[in-house]
Amino acid sequence: MPRDLLPLVRQALGDRYTVEREIGRGGAAVVFLAATAEGRHVALKVLRPELAVTVAAQRFLQEIRFISRLNHPNIGGLIDSGEREWLIYYVMPYFEGPTLQQYLLKYRRLEIDDALRLGHDLLDILGHAHQNDIVHRDVKPDNIVLARGGAVLLDFGIARAIALSGQTHLTRSGIAIGTSSYMSPEQITALRELDHRSDLYSTGCVLFEAFAGRAPFAHPNEGVVLNRHLNDPVPDVREIRPEVPVPAARAIMRAMAKAPEDRWPDAAAMLAAFEGRA
Repeated sequence: MPRDLLPLVRQALGDRYTVEREIGRGGAAVVFLAATAEGRHVALKVLRPELAVTVAAQRFLQEIRFISRLNHPNIGGLIDSGEREWLIYYVMPYFEGPTLQQYLLKYRRLEIDDALRLGHDLLDILGHAHQNDIVHRDVKPDNIVLARGGAVLLDFGIARAIALSGQTHLTRSGIAIGTSSYMSPEQITALRELDHRSDLYSTGCVLFEAFAGRAPFAHPNEGVVLNRHLNDPVPDVREIRPEVPVPAARAIMRAMAKAPEDRWPDAAAMLAAFEGRA
């Protein structure tokens, strides 16, 4: 793919946004910091060109517009979307702050109280989304911004939109839908339709890493990671960090049960257990 998409994006969308600079590249999109005519900063996301050629643009855009139903202060909702000069784009609010991935790379793990707050924020967000029949499908540190007002979960609906509008699975040599360290067993095997319990599994993996400083099934070989999700016993984060509260550790372990029916029934139940209220 072209390393520098900035000139192309400015040419295609310069009448709608002042595109300032590239600020990130993810599995699905290249992200630019842009400003509206009113001067509001937004995150302008352009579907990666090698991915864009595999999807039906109108179906993709139709699917991601479903997320406009979400109304939660800690969700990066949809502001705008469309197709211009072969570029498929979508626009979300810009949140100031590092991603959880950036934070963990620098500091390795969160303080206990910060990890507990992260769990509260994520499960509150997911509870709202799941009540609106929206499954995230790609809960991972790269999609979580540690903003001043709490954790923000980005890119709702994008993985589903890609799956329904084009290829259902893209390998690591292309674009991965889902990230191996946080993928539920049913995502890996693709043997059943994903529901909200897949998000709870991924959240359990994220919270394990936030507390422990490493993913629950860490290994340099991606194939080994996937196999461990499917076959290894669920680890107890307190074996790595004993000061993690027992209710939080138990909630994480149940969230990572291999079978969806053995996990928490919903985000609210997991949150109550995580915080020791159930």
